[in-house]
Amino acid sequence: MTDRQKLEIFSEILRYRTVSRQPGEVFDKKPFRETAEYLKKAFPQVHRHFKSETIGDGSLLYTLQGADRSLKPFMLTAHLDVVPAEDGEKWPEPPFSGTIRDGRIWGRGSIDYKAGVSAMLQACEDILERGFKPDRTVILAFGHDEEVGGNSGASEIVRILKDRGVSLSSVLDEGGYIYSYPWMKRDVAVIGLAEKGYLTLRLAAQGIQGHASVPDRNTAAGSLCRCLAELEKNQLTVKLCGPVEIMLQATSEMFRESVMASDRIPTSGEMIRIIEKWPSGNALVRTTTAITMIRGSSKENIIPAEPFALVNFRAIPGDHSLDIFNHVRSIAEPLGVDVRYEDTNQIHEPSGIASMDTEEYRAIQVAVRGIWPGIPVVPGIFPAATDSRHYCKIADNVYRFEPVHLGKDGLGALHSEGESITIEDYLNGVSFYTAYIGIVSTT
Repeated sequence: MTDRQKLEIFSEILRYRTVSRQPGEVFDKKPFRETAEYLKKAFPQVHRHFKSETIGDGSLLYTLQGADRSLKPFMLTAHLDVVPAEDGEKWPEPPFSGTIRDGRIWGRGSIDYKAGVSAMLQACEDILERGFKPDRTVILAFGHDEEVGGNSGASEIVRILKDRGVSLSSVLDEGGYIYSYPWMKRDVAVIGLAEKGYLTLRLAAQGIQGHASVPDRNTAAGSLCRCLAELEKNQLTVKLCGPVEIMLQATSEMFRESVMASDRIPTSGEMIRIIEKWPSGNALVRTTTAITMIRGSSKENIIPAEPFALVNFRAIPGDHSLDIFNHVRSIAEPLGVDVRYEDTNQIHEPSGIASMDTEEYRAIQVAVRGIWPGIPVVPGIFPAATDSRHYCKIADNVYRFEPVHLGKDGLGALHSEGESITIEDYLNGVSFYTAYIGIVSTT
């Protein structure tokens, strides 16, 4: 298959509007079924040799049995669903066009994470055409609701695999990238060994509804705002987890800022003070506090009786959800603000930390260095959430890496207006997964 044909397949996959929806919203599964049918045509070798299953009315599970059944299977996972995008937004090309232009492929999901779906399948298609027969069982899992929690997709896949007695050696998911960190002199490939926890708290103040012409000197809305300001002022303390500490040590000579005229390498404390100036750096070293929703009254001349705000926290390894709750309550209660969990089903503690002493970790390093010689490959953590939260239950180790340059926008590129990937990155992604599967399947 030519590179042009590979790009056209990827472009076609981007055209399906596989938008996932929150519980209670209308969730159109037709584009997911259409995608599955197209994949059968695009990757005939995969569908001839892998056992393919549809899970949870939208997710896809592929299994290629290895020759040595004593070896634990390994999994590569991505997701078919995407966040919403509208044609009226500021897109250079329509969001579901899959347009190939100016050295890029444009479309919602081009990075997050149909690039993984397409490139993983393409890698398997290519090596199967060359007679690939693995020693270790290869599993591909593509969820249909990752963007809304994965409770019908990845969670159901985990349940089915557990029922079958499947225990995985490893999982490779998104969550590490080739970053252009603003504090570093050049790009660095980060393998995510862990991901942060997830928690949303509802903060509410009680008052008396009234007319805006005769307000009390102190209103419920004022108490809530003072509380929110104190939360931003009193962030949780820095915690330097193992992967981030190793990353800082390995990249210390790449820091843009020198701490002395002699360009002395900064200490860990100095590096933390440097990187926490940027949101992407701050997220690596502490539990973040993000005020995401605020609601008062329904009209500008009504004083609200029960204003509330939602505050989202992404917990660093070492911070528990109860620690965060108690921290917030210690600030809120003296100001007359009540604190509650917004949704106890959406509380996720930080993940465990994967080992760097495995063949899979070394395979990622080898595959990256084979494509981008000289680029530093270091461990790190992922500040957002993925389907990995589910797969951790059946895997010895979970690694997070997508071979994509995020550029100056960092993680913001994933859900941006104008989401796109370079042609070079996509084709290199196929090469990366080809190399990774080849190494791990024979060890």
